[in-house]
Amino acid sequence: MIVILFTVIVIFFFIHIKDVLSALNSVFTVIAPILYGLVIAYLLNYPYKAFYNHAFKKMGTKHKWLKNLKKPLSLVLSYIIIIGVITFLVSTLIPELSSSASMLVDNIPVYEEAIKSASDSVVEFVKGMTGYNLYELATYSNMISLITGNDTTEFVKNLLTNYVPSAVSTVVGVGHGLYNWGVGIIISIYLLSSKERLIRQFKLAIIAYTPEKFYNRLFKVGDVFNNKCGKFIVGKIIDSSIIGVMCFIGLSIFRFHYPLLISVIIGVFNMIPFFGPIIGAVPTTLLLLLINPMEALGFLVFIIVLQQFDGNILGPKILGETVGISGFWIMVSVIVGGGLFGVPGMLLGVPIFAAIYTLVEEGVERRLQKKEIAANDVAPLVEEDPPKAKGLKDLQIIEKASELINKKGKNK
Repeated sequence: MIVILFTVIVIFFFIHIKDVLSALNSVFTVIAPILYGLVIAYLLNYPYKAFYNHAFKKMGTKHKWLKNLKKPLSLVLSYIIIIGVITFLVSTLIPELSSSASMLVDNIPVYEEAIKSASDSVVEFVKGMTGYNLYELATYSNMISLITGNDTTEFVKNLLTNYVPSAVSTVVGVGHGLYNWGVGIIISIYLLSSKERLIRQFKLAIIAYTPEKFYNRLFKVGDVFNNKCGKFIVGKIIDSSIIGVMCFIGLSIFRFHYPLLISVIIGVFNMIPFFGPIIGAVPTTLLLLLINPMEALGFLVFIIVLQQFDGNILGPKILGETVGISGFWIMVSVIVGGGLFGVPGMLLGVPIFAAIYTLVEEGVERRLQKKEIAANDVAPLVEEDPPKAKGLKDLQIIEKASELINKKGKNK
């Protein structure tokens, strides 16, 4: 009956997939503030626990009334730190952005001259090859008609029709996102302040309405996901913060333009595994390219060295064996997660896949043990680095020692 029910649900899902996705989108829109609150509470739980379990561990041992202040004080300090960091970044980035915009506006004549020089070269090349003068209005209109199938007026009309509503919807989306995050912060305060009671209620409800085998497995899966995702996110935040600070120090020493703005961009995009450093380096390199091509080239060399240090030394030291999957699976999880859920999917794809990988690996080992099958018997482990020829003498000595030990054991 369970198999039949599951099959019917799957068939219904694929037949009415558009209606199902539309319904899920409507549900997500309604509960978005709650989900945002869960995310904020989950992230702030780590500084909250650091204050509650470590900084204020001995608080209230002498004076009992101080014990009641541990939770609210830990909660307030956690939000103060996060809000302070965000305020600092915004207050420092806005002047940097304003300075960048002013410099770009001041350099517009230079950019226009460079563009005009490049366009003159292109026009002369096309005129020499085809005889057409691209600066003539008739030729320009013919090119637009050839590319888009419309004349210039229709082209402009389509441009306004398509992009103006898109700009309006973008503004509305930003406003809706700010509302969701604002309400989410309020919800996160309630979640953090009463998390013990909520977790206990959730566990009791699961235990009451599900069989023992199911809820034991469910709690095991939850622990694995929490362990992988939590450690990975916290480790990535620490790692990216250090990389951002090092980037700022390096750019300041070598006197690059906009060191703070570029360092924040590099640090934020470094949160994304594998592709993050590349994504962060592209806009920052283009920004410096507008100012000085040689400076952009020097920055590119600097950022490659910095990312090599992060990938080979700093990252493994901080994250350790948190992920536990190969580079191939990291790349696959980032691509799939980003394709399905955008930037959040690129960030969370790796720890979620690592958790699934761990659960599948444990399941395989458990089933092989039940069948009394040794993994090396059915699928021998292939040595990637076989012994070199110069080590044969050492291997012969080890084999001889093993024979003597075994012989001595038999004599006893």
